[in-house]
Amino acid sequence: MKRTLLIIITAAALLLAACQNTIRYEYDINDGKITLLGQLSSVDSVHSVFLSMSYPDRIDSLADATVSCYVNGERHQASKVHPGYQEQYDIITQEITMVPRKNRYTEYRFQAGFKPGDDVRIEASKGDMKAWVELEVPQPGKIVSVDTVTVVKKLSYQDLDGTDTYEQEYVEFTIRLKDAEGTDSYFTLDAVMAEVTKLFSGELITETLQSAGRLDYETFHDLVLEDGYSSGIGDMFEDLLPVNSTHCFSDKMFQDGETTVKLYVPTYCFTVYPNFYPDTDLVQVDKSFSLVLNSFDRSFYNYLRALNNMFCYGFDVNPIVEPTMLPNNVTGGMGMVSIAAGTSFEIVLPTVTYKPYEIIYY
Repeated sequence: MKRTLLIIITAAALLLAACQNTIRYEYDINDGKITLLGQLSSVDSVHSVFLSMSYPDRIDSLADATVSCYVNGERHQASKVHPGYQEQYDIITQEITMVPRKNRYTEYRFQAGFKPGDDVRIEASKGDMKAWVELEVPQPGKIVSVDTVTVVKKLSYQDLDGTDTYEQEYVEFTIRLKDAEGTDSYFTLDAVMAEVTKLFSGELITETLQSAGRLDYETFHDLVLEDGYSSGIGDMFEDLLPVNSTHCFSDKMFQDGETTVKLYVPTYCFTVYPNFYPDTDLVQVDKSFSLVLNSFDRSFYNYLRALNNMFCYGFDVNPIVEPTMLPNNVTGGMGMVSIAAGTSFEIVLPTVTYKPYEIIYY
């Protein structure tokens, strides 16, 4: 027994000593790769992809590339988008001038229509370098029904003096989803609030302000519990993350069928808060709330799960956590491009009008 233990200890010591050998990594700082990024959608007719050159020590914009999109073999040429301008302050002359904005990427924009089942190829080239990605537009899922009710949730947070509790009102959305039949599907479910504000001077509309943004709703459980109830241990651990920040899920629990999910949006998101607008007699605000179900392929699902992993365990280097590798679906370069097939359910909220000069600020 002692002899066996001695052999084990000796082997372990030799392994530890072997791990101390230094491996020299040689790289060329000028050896760059095209990086191609984009999130396209079948509900849009104008699309953007973002290009850069990635080097071992830096990322540069790629403003002199040729970018094309092929839909079932038909070519759509992309054009470079001007980055816009930003202020530059000269400390000597104390003058402010407008100069082109400096980005680490260049946006290229093209027009094309996508239908489920279309074959899409996006190519980017510069000189003798070429990167491309080939995708198939997925089949969309469906939002069958949406029911709402206002609920109160008791929440807790860690105060300086200890744990405290408070109550928050939520609009609870009960959503019935239907999976596209005959295919493996991957989804995100987004909540979007859009607002149109019209300013009146008398009966004349002097200005119209528009805004839209994604809401970070609560689920209190994963969208689909134990997302993906997988057959493999590796898949199971991949699916059971403590936080699903990207709200992505697969159809493994309801393949070719339907499922019900619940999400919670704070009631204050649906409230119109008056603002003061000078030279305005009346303000009219129209709000609409939309649930957007996006379907995409497995590669982008893996990408979103990797982002969830980063959100859960932090983007900083942690010596006890394995580094997260972001998936890549670009050939000849690096990056991630996806095409989503989207469907939405819109709820139009009652119009709110108010007189801005009646608002009192303290």
